[in-house]
Amino acid sequence: MIKAILFDLDGVIVDSLHYHYLAWDHMFKKIGGSVTEESIFLSEGMNSFEILPLFLKKFNVELPIDKHKKFIEDKRSYFRQIVKLTYYPNAFETIVKLRDRGYTTALVTACARKNMEKSIDVEHQKLFDFIISGDEVTHSKPNPEPYLIAQKTLGLEVSECVAIENAPLGVESVKNAGMICIAVESTLGRQYLQKADFLINEIQELTGFFPKLKR
Repeated sequence: MIKAILFDLDGVIVDSLHYHYLAWDHMFKKIGGSVTEESIFLSEGMNSFEILPLFLKKFNVELPIDKHKKFIEDKRSYFRQIVKLTYYPNAFETIVKLRDRGYTTALVTACARKNMEKSIDVEHQKLFDFIISGDEVTHSKPNPEPYLIAQKTLGLEVSECVAIENAPLGVESVKNAGMICIAVESTLGRQYLQKADFLINEIQELTGFFPKLKR
């Protein structure tokens, strides 16, 4: 029996990935390069420190490794300066309904804790029984660690958890954890989300998957 629903943040609850793209592109232009928005969507879920060397190679730009930390810190700071909070329609209303039906909820995001706190206010954070951010794990998505930490912290079995994702690396993380994955086609088409167990167009469709729990 499913008891908990674990949510990704960017691209599932918060419509923020365009601002992550702007922040990455802003920083890359400073060192003589640029990135594509699709590359941001496809790498979503991975830690920024893992993304940076991949992007440097992909977009043929050089940056000494001793400058990587400052680059990422500046990128995150710029994101917090430019981001405009936009939540997907009915996102929080859907989470409230699921909690009212008896489900435990958690937030499993790859973004840094400071960025998460900028993207979702304190009151909305209270809708989650557990929150884990990207700088609180050793291995980021597609590794299963973020979801397994959430599952263990909630005191549940893997089979009792379902996760909501929007990007291929996130879907892979969920499946590597042995959980059911529902993917939202919010940023990428279904051709990128084929490993998910179910596909939905909008987050509010989740209410059709989870009836009221009988305890």
